[in-house]
Amino acid sequence: MNTKALSKISILKASSFTFWVSIVMTFAYNLVLLEYVNQNTNVWSTSGIGILLSTVVIVFIFSYTIFSLLAFISPTVLKIFLVIITVLNASAIYYMSNYQVVLDRTMMGNIFNTRYSESIELLTVSLVFPIIMLGLMPACFVALIKIKQVDRVKILGNASIALVISGAFLYTNSTSWLWIDKHASVLGGKILPWSYIINSGRYYSSINRTTDGQKALPDGHFLNNNKTVFVLVIGETARAANFSLYGYSKLTNPKLAEQSNLLVLNNTKSCTTYTTGSLACILAPSDQYLDFEALPTYLARHGVDVQWRTNNWGEPPIKATSYTEAVELRADCVGEGCKLDEVLLTNLINAIDSSDKQKIFVVLHTKGSHGPSYYSRYTKEFNQFTPVCRDEEISKCSPEELINAYDNTLLYTDHFLTTLIMELQTLAKTSSAMMYISDHGESLGEHGLYLHGTPYSFAPDYQKDIPFLFWASDTFLDARNLKLKNLNQANSHNQFNVFHTVLGALSLESSIYDSTLDVLYNSGEH
Repeated sequence: MNTKALSKISILKASSFTFWVSIVMTFAYNLVLLEYVNQNTNVWSTSGIGILLSTVVIVFIFSYTIFSLLAFISPTVLKIFLVIITVLNASAIYYMSNYQVVLDRTMMGNIFNTRYSESIELLTVSLVFPIIMLGLMPACFVALIKIKQVDRVKILGNASIALVISGAFLYTNSTSWLWIDKHASVLGGKILPWSYIINSGRYYSSINRTTDGQKALPDGHFLNNNKTVFVLVIGETARAANFSLYGYSKLTNPKLAEQSNLLVLNNTKSCTTYTTGSLACILAPSDQYLDFEALPTYLARHGVDVQWRTNNWGEPPIKATSYTEAVELRADCVGEGCKLDEVLLTNLINAIDSSDKQKIFVVLHTKGSHGPSYYSRYTKEFNQFTPVCRDEEISKCSPEELINAYDNTLLYTDHFLTTLIMELQTLAKTSSAMMYISDHGESLGEHGLYLHGTPYSFAPDYQKDIPFLFWASDTFLDARNLKLKNLNQANSHNQFNVFHTVLGALSLESSIYDSTLDVLYNSGEH
């Protein structure tokens, strides 16, 4: 192309510029969206063509309208905006294509709450090419274009005409509305760049609603002053399907299977497929109380020694007697496991013994089976299932390698929980109990899905079916005349069972307590 031709391209009217960038945005950056439409409709049928065209028109007119408004304000503002979103779009396309993620409100919450150490695992060499080709190069091209004429009347006029024509088309093609409405949650999470822009705003709006002035739950009182220690272990990304305690063919829970006082709770569903939402449920009495104080805050307000130890993130605002991160515990930790969840057990029994409270509640928030670097979640001795996937781009691994790496993380979790139980057994004269529940499950390539965070309404059971375990010392069981073998389990369980079981175990009576959600209620006398 000669210099004169290049100069013509590099100098455009504002109205022409907004039109062409809208075209590029619709087709070049929304192929994942259009592929979703193609996979879920018969695009060669009359209705399929109508749905595809309606989707294209919606994306184009939305982009064209926003770009026109920005150009009306200032072409410079529009260009800066485009430079930023082209790079962000390139990243979004990579992760949407490789991990089948949907950039809805919950996924944006996951992104904003991801720690630096976790985000590094998702930065791979193969990300460089799309960033350059779909991000940096188009961004440079946009930056070099000069806008020679800004006719604001024409800009608004063109946008208005486009809105009218598009509206008329969508109205005459109303047969596609039902399909679009049915798939709205997915479509809204795939339209670039508006999915991550709008859903980021929705996420922060929801955060403001839930953290400003938490309400207090009804007061309660203790029925006794017996010393009781309750340890809640919150797992990460563990799915029940791969627990041998639930019938999985590979022995992923060999040590736990030998525990005599272990209760395996069946048919447990997470309330969400992402960490922050599930933690809110685990620490709440029901979905009607998610805006109220969380379980640790409630217990601390009643004089319980609440110790929160974390190797993870995502808990709601809480008040605890002590809050300790893994990095603070590593100074006193010895061994290879100090880089992993075992660090949370450092001096734990000493901390319990030194407490002057009769009621002690400990939360251990583990990193568990967090992906995609499953191979880094366990020490060498638990590399039992081989070969394993050692690539952060897990879609490139074979199903066997990926599942083996994941199963090894569960072997390590088995070791972690058994070690905790052994330590609690040293508190011979103290009633002690341990409860383990995962925040959500995980997809390992089934149906082309990986990781988690898929919108709940169409997320597979692999992301929702979670392990739920309870262990208690003989002292705990004898003091309450509990017989775990006599327990009449409910047909199903959920994460709200935790709140009520903890209150029951600590003998804290309150109007908020629901015995039907206490998993121990039918196993003895309270």
